[in-house]
Amino acid sequence: MKKKIWITIGVVSLIVLMIAVSVYRQVFAKGPSVKVTQISQEEVSSLLMIPGTVKLEEEQVVYSSPEKGELKELLVKEGEIVKKGSVLAKLQNPQLDLEREQNKLAIESANLKISQIDKKIKQLKEKETTLAKQVGKEEAKKQLAPELEQAEMEKKLANIELKQTSLQKDLLSKRQGDLEIKSTIDGVVLSVQDPNTSSRDASNLEPLIHIGKLEGLTAAGLLSEYDSLKVSSGQKVILRSDAVPGQEWQGQITTISILPQQNQSGLQTGSQAVQYPVTVKISGDTTALKPGFQLIMEIETEKKMTMVLPVNSLHDDGEQPYVYLVKDGKARKQKVKTGITSGKKIEILNGVSKSDKVIVQGPEQLKDGLEVKVK
Repeated sequence: MKKKIWITIGVVSLIVLMIAVSVYRQVFAKGPSVKVTQISQEEVSSLLMIPGTVKLEEEQVVYSSPEKGELKELLVKEGEIVKKGSVLAKLQNPQLDLEREQNKLAIESANLKISQIDKKIKQLKEKETTLAKQVGKEEAKKQLAPELEQAEMEKKLANIELKQTSLQKDLLSKRQGDLEIKSTIDGVVLSVQDPNTSSRDASNLEPLIHIGKLEGLTAAGLLSEYDSLKVSSGQKVILRSDAVPGQEWQGQITTISILPQQNQSGLQTGSQAVQYPVTVKISGDTTALKPGFQLIMEIETEKKMTMVLPVNSLHDDGEQPYVYLVKDGKARKQKVKTGITSGKKIEILNGVSKSDKVIVQGPEQLKDGLEVKVK
């Protein structure tokens, strides 16, 4: 009984194998099936990808200013909302107080000196009037002229001295005003460092106060010499961050620096790559982004109407890219010259005509001369 079962199984397997071979011969007698497309004219754009960093569009950073004075009082705390013109901190400068007191005394002295000279001039004129009754008006004027001229000269010098001390007063008042550090923007206090209570030292470059406007964010990056020639203000940018996967933001280039980024010494050397800072304004909902986030910025540098093919129709053996065309039922290798790549499309400059059927999907071992059948 078992022997008959095994014989039956063998016969069935042989029949299945014969059917499979027959089907295979029928299917591949004319070669494997391939899917084809034709070259078409479409609008494509070239993308330039550079790294960037999220920054605040508006911010104010206040550092220690020993030349202005020492910190007397901090008037804000982290997280506080401030308005433009709000006093953030006050400084003290004993030397400035001394200079202001000296200036005050100098102004009082100059005014007193002018008052005394005016009194002297008045007395001389009264004396001239009295003397004129005795010796005549002309003779009296002649006798007292030297003293009056001297007094007038002293008054001019005293007025110049008063003007100088008044100008000095204005300068001192400005310095006094600088002892009040005010906010230059509407924003939020991002950080506050009190050098009197923290472990900061003179060499610490952290700001005393950092204020930012969180509503507006920008992205900053660097362009190479070559790329800077392809980018201009107003170009669109797509931004992505690994910190926020699956999201992207739209942006627009606002500024491209005319001068390259300077190194720490402030000089450019021939051995260093020259890079130009670029700023992008980020639009839309930016609540997921924070200052300091790293971004990839895709800048649309070129847009044009051109002839394109799907990227997956192209092959490359390390020499020149090529495609396979279907001609007379066979796959024919055709070298092409390509241009920019835009998404899943690639620009074809020459090598393919509008009537050519280009293989986009076929067997892995596709080769020149292989018989194929179009799906």
